[in-house]
Amino acid sequence: MRVPAARIGFDAGDRKKVTELIDASLASGSLTLGPLTQQLEQNFAAHHGVEHAVGVASGTAALEILLRTVDVAGREVVVPANTFYATAGAVLHAGGVPVYADVSARTLALTVDSVAAAVTDVTRAVVLVHIAGIISEETAALRSYCDERGLALIEDAAHAHGCSLNGRHAGTFGVGGAFSFYPTKVVTTGEGGMIVTSSEDIRDEARIYRDQGKAGFLGNDHIRMGYAWRMSELAAAVGVVHLGRLTEAIAARTAVAARYDRALAG
Repeated sequence: MRVPAARIGFDAGDRKKVTELIDASLASGSLTLGPLTQQLEQNFAAHHGVEHAVGVASGTAALEILLRTVDVAGREVVVPANTFYATAGAVLHAGGVPVYADVSARTLALTVDSVAAAVTDVTRAVVLVHIAGIISEETAALRSYCDERGLALIEDAAHAHGCSLNGRHAGTFGVGGAFSFYPTKVVTTGEGGMIVTSSEDIRDEARIYRDQGKAGFLGNDHIRMGYAWRMSELAAAVGVVHLGRLTEAIAARTAVAARYDRALAG
């Protein structure tokens, strides 16, 4: 059986909605960091039970921005040995040093014990990756461990749109979560990413970093070493529509997983 890497579902109705939103954006001349990005941010935050969301150019950008907001430059950051390049790559680009820790064979995630074995006096943060949208039952304990040691827990939730553990969504366990909107993800904008956080300070810093480090969108006062990590309105149009399918997508994936479990049990 051939299983595609991605099967992105935009039916005729969805395509019409996207086209209408893009047409309105083109007509208005607002093509970046405009009302559609704000709408996607608000909707995404509401879906995940978190106060703030910041749209950016990619999931990798979301990770790097979060790492910059907690100042990992010159410090070590614990990352899982089993993950995509971007997890450690973002650490390097943010000026940190990735330190690899083992993962559980069952959850494919870091454990408190594996993180404890990797932490040193110069560790600044831990990046927990929710592989395949699985939120490890040790996540809350890992946050407590990090809090006790003054470490920032950051969630790489690239796979985990809409995923939850005990009623709490991915991205809300750490100081911030980074989501990807690449075409293989549960929700896509073509290219794009989202930062979620309950911290106003992290939200404000993220907005600065995503727009060339400027203090404000319309000014030229650069106060951080930011980059061109903005989300375009055209990408946001796709995301606004596709996010509306999130509950449906989660239900479909849950049904597939249940069939797989029954097949294993039978």
